[in-house]
Amino acid sequence: MFKQKKPRRKAQLTLAPMLDMIFILLIFFVVSTTFSKLPGIKINKPDATQTDQLPPNNLMIGISSQGSFVINQNTYSVTQIKEKLTIKFQNNPNLSVLIIADELSALKYTIQIMDLCKQVGIKSIAIAEEKIDAT
Repeated sequence: MFKQKKPRRKAQLTLAPMLDMIFILLIFFVVSTTFSKLPGIKINKPDATQTDQLPPNNLMIGISSQGSFVINQNTYSVTQIKEKLTIKFQNNPNLSVLIIADELSALKYTIQIMDLCKQVGIKSIAIAEEKIDAT
């Protein structure tokens, strides 16, 4: 007859689902972020008023102001660069090379890399520059 009231529980906030959502969002943002892989040394690129987009399958070769060649923070000689270019080109015939030369480096080093690319058979060669506003 008389209904007995059920004891009310106090409302509680569970943190587990909220932490799961935070970790999922964190993973999403880390995976969706693109990172620029620079050659591994500080390079001041020369200025230009017109720039091109990076090709999708590229190998970045850095040339320091002293004339050393760097790929992924490793310094290579001219013969080692040629071997690396040959292997990369055999694995990917659509390989394009991006040369990132310091503005104080001698032009002969950039020409050397371009010549090596042509010897290997790479046709897509680009030189990185810093875009400036032409006003």
